[in-house]
Amino acid sequence: MSAAWVKLALLSHGVAIDPSFSAWFTGQAGAVRRRNFYNSPVWDPHEIGSIPQEIRLATHGPPVTVAVNVYGDDEWKLSASEGGPQVDNRRLGVSWAVDLVDDLECLRTSPALAETANLYGGSALSFFSPRACYFFADSTQCRFCSLAGTAAETSYVNRLTSTQVRNAVAAVLAHPQAADRVNQVMIVGGNERGLDAGFARHVSLVRAAAEAIDAAGLTGEVSVHLVTMPPRDLDLVKELGAVPGVHCGFNLEAWDPAIFERIAPGKAADYGHAPILAALERLVEVVGEYRAHSILIAGLEPPSSTLDGAAALAAMGVSPIINAFHSDVHSAIGLKVRPSYGHLAQVAAGLSELYEAYPIRPYWKGCGRNALDFEASHGMFAGEPPALGGAR
Repeated sequence: MSAAWVKLALLSHGVAIDPSFSAWFTGQAGAVRRRNFYNSPVWDPHEIGSIPQEIRLATHGPPVTVAVNVYGDDEWKLSASEGGPQVDNRRLGVSWAVDLVDDLECLRTSPALAETANLYGGSALSFFSPRACYFFADSTQCRFCSLAGTAAETSYVNRLTSTQVRNAVAAVLAHPQAADRVNQVMIVGGNERGLDAGFARHVSLVRAAAEAIDAAGLTGEVSVHLVTMPPRDLDLVKELGAVPGVHCGFNLEAWDPAIFERIAPGKAADYGHAPILAALERLVEVVGEYRAHSILIAGLEPPSSTLDGAAALAAMGVSPIINAFHSDVHSAIGLKVRPSYGHLAQVAAGLSELYEAYPIRPYWKGCGRNALDFEASHGMFAGEPPALGGAR
């Protein structure tokens, strides 16, 4: 059985934290702790103490990185024994060894760096700016988004400057350990009401990151990845053309236009589904085929709709990003919706077929903790899905 199928089960059910793991994890000083930087996945009111941001399922092949989302469902449990940590499903008789992701020493020892950047999935140096979104001010935020709640609970810088990003990337890549581990720089954030100005600001951060990567002699080894709203003036997209190897995504969230309107009301009213597709076409022209991306969230529309959208995007030269919907205490949807294992397995199998038919590329290089793309690109969802569905 491939570790990728276990990942789908964990994304569906989440994972409970056994006291044995909590006791063991206390002594793992180097591991990445869950920080309230992107979302708050802990739903169990009895869960206390720090938890890992993600785990990696032990495998001899490419990394299988999984988010540690604690939903209060104890179907799968993260525990520890003399042999180390593992995830177990006693009902199914499944036990799988896991590895922790170590944080970068420079992020552990520099509070200033840690407030600017985050290590995502073990290999992406990520920057979140701005930590605000005008859709929340209008009460039209994406219904799955937790940005307002998480931003309110932290003191991280709201809007980063290009100088801050350039200096942070340079500082991290100056450490030999980081240079060996970081394979991409990721820039994402909320949306400014002036979409053209917001896009231009994001492009400035992309350029700053690329300059630091070039100065470190790592162009071609470390790529820059941006997810943002498209500008209203699509001529601005050409500014990305000067950044070598850049990946950029304009996210549709759902393929069905009616579902898109329901889960992303601000995007629907202020931009629209068809205009985002037009912006993606322009993006392909500028950055090249399959370095343009768009997220479709598995679990917020039927699997067939997600797969129809992924196929249509691939035919356009856009690499689809398939993220499993993960519930968040701060989002409008909350815990009302969680995809079943069977739902995710159907999407994963279809996505694998797309990777055989098109030269699409994963957005995340083995660090997408809620994404299915990297595993699909390596054929890990081949064959019949094992029976890991459980009660969901």
